[in-house]
Amino acid sequence: MTGMMLLAVVAVPAVAAVAGSFRWLRGRAPVLGAAAALVATALAGVLAVTVMVGGPVDMVLADPEGQARAGLVVDHVGAVVLLLVCTVSAVVQAFARRYLHGDPAAARFAVAAGALTAATAAMVTAATLVTLAVAWTLSGVILCRLVGMYRPAPSAVEATRRTARAFLVGDVVLWAGVGLAVASWGDLDLRHQDDAAVGGVVGTVVACSLVIAAAVRCAQMPWHRWLPATLAAPTPVSAMLHAGVVNAGGVLLVKLSPIVGASPVATHLAFAFGAVSVVAATTIMLARPDIKGALVHSTIGQMGFMLVTCGLGLYAATVVHLVAHGLFKAALFLGSGTAVQRHVTHTLAPPAPRLTRARTVQVAVVAGAVAVAAVGVAAWLLPLHAGSAALLVFAAVTAARLAWGWLRRHPTPGALVTAMIVVPGAAVAYLAVVDVVTVILAPSLPAMEPAAVSAWALVAVLAVLVTAALLFHLAPAIGLGAWRDRLYVAALSAGQQRTPTTAPTHLPRPVPVPRPAPRPEGARA
Repeated sequence: MTGMMLLAVVAVPAVAAVAGSFRWLRGRAPVLGAAAALVATALAGVLAVTVMVGGPVDMVLADPEGQARAGLVVDHVGAVVLLLVCTVSAVVQAFARRYLHGDPAAARFAVAAGALTAATAAMVTAATLVTLAVAWTLSGVILCRLVGMYRPAPSAVEATRRTARAFLVGDVVLWAGVGLAVASWGDLDLRHQDDAAVGGVVGTVVACSLVIAAAVRCAQMPWHRWLPATLAAPTPVSAMLHAGVVNAGGVLLVKLSPIVGASPVATHLAFAFGAVSVVAATTIMLARPDIKGALVHSTIGQMGFMLVTCGLGLYAATVVHLVAHGLFKAALFLGSGTAVQRHVTHTLAPPAPRLTRARTVQVAVVAGAVAVAAVGVAAWLLPLHAGSAALLVFAAVTAARLAWGWLRRHPTPGALVTAMIVVPGAAVAYLAVVDVVTVILAPSLPAMEPAAVSAWALVAVLAVLVTAALLFHLAPAIGLGAWRDRLYVAALSAGQQRTPTTAPTHLPRPVPVPRPAPRPEGARA
């Protein structure tokens, strides 16, 4: 019964997409898609409870030895991610019914969204390596179709071209790794990855191919330009893309963590991709003047941090960020119109009084004290190991930045008390959530791998970010104002899309305009 329920979660959105593609049902495609997504969400919720109580659920075709050849399986991690996929799809498709009402592309969106939901659900629950790769490629093809909804508009054509080119690179690398793995080990049964010998040179090559494929799908540098190009797509597509599809890289690395975690080269490669993208994308995000452009580069930076946690072997933290980012970014994109209105209201409001140099120093000292308090409270309340210590440093830096921004806008005693209570509490709550999720997902997650990157590497990345932020704020006082302006211009230019323009090969001949006949002399005007 539970196996059929798992199959239905994948099949219901796919059937709705096929039904909506028929001409006589095109007008009802948005309703069918939203209803199917709601049914899939309800089934995914029941499956999540079943898995948490009774263990993994599968629906596979196996050989006489019990080895899976094709099929679906959902464990603790898969149940959480599957519920996220179906929930985001249901919310976005319900929103799209109103957003695209009267739009000729509404039916095309509903059909493609249902197919994308089914393909992503199949990828999340794949029982074999080949099944996962097939679903991965299929979801990429469908996403290209979604991004190009408004073709032949030039922006949609350019977005489709950039996305397809980037995905082709990632998929070729992925399939090369999958082909090598199948040739060396056979088609891996993902229910029993720990039983396979995945080390050696072959294991390193396969793991690195998985990391590169994940980096491309997560829009990590240098393959990041396809994601800003997708801003040409309507808001529902952006919400589904940023809340779901870009998270596929994290899902891939978590699902195949025994392969990736066994290779020091792969874990350090994932950390390097993520660290570079965090620093660069965050810098560009702070320079972007538009709401959606800032959200896009925020996504790139957050996906970079997700790869950093994979490199550190903190797969529970990866799942936490994956789910939080999916829900948070879907809400931001679906509410981007309201965000624009808030920005306009904030722009028209009287400017806040500028702080004096002495008050600025006081705010900085208080922000540092809040970070120290967060570290002390967390170390006192929670058991710390290498992974949680790295996350504690991240939480402390984030707490200091939040306190700095809050106290600069509201330099009052009440705001000070609020920051001293709320910000350390939020840092401790974050670490507590990661610890709880680690316990819940423990049956489906490997232990800390010996090939994981040292936690000091994350501290180094955060030190670079903090130093850069301090230099940026203190640049005029220490004679670096010109360099700060150059950095701002470079970040602003890096975030712009370079779209090629094709000039016409020939210009049309001008149409001669007849001159009026000369007026005879003495005629009236």
